[in-house]
Amino acid sequence: MPRFTTAPVEEVAPKRKTRGPSRRAQMQQEYREAMRDAIVDKQQAFVVELDPDDKPLMIRNRIKRAIEQLGLENVSVRRRGNRVVAYQTEGEQLELAQLQEAGV
Repeated sequence: MPRFTTAPVEEVAPKRKTRGPSRRAQMQQEYREAMRDAIVDKQQAFVVELDPDDKPLMIRNRIKRAIEQLGLENVSVRRRGNRVVAYQTEGEQLELAQLQEAGV
């Protein structure tokens, strides 16, 4: 015959696993950080070298999503052979340089 007892829930319940960000969220974060570093911090072009199995449209969409999330304007995204390049047009770059010089 079975025996019945009691125990605190903390002792018998499985431990909750803490989840990290999804693969998609990690990828978006990588693109945002790389885009911020290249375009915002260094005022240079952001270049993604494509592997043969990469899908250029998917890479372009990731870049566009990063641009939107960072709130950047006047950014051109172009495919050049096996690379996708994103850069700010001159007007926006001059404005950023002026703001940085002013200490804003």
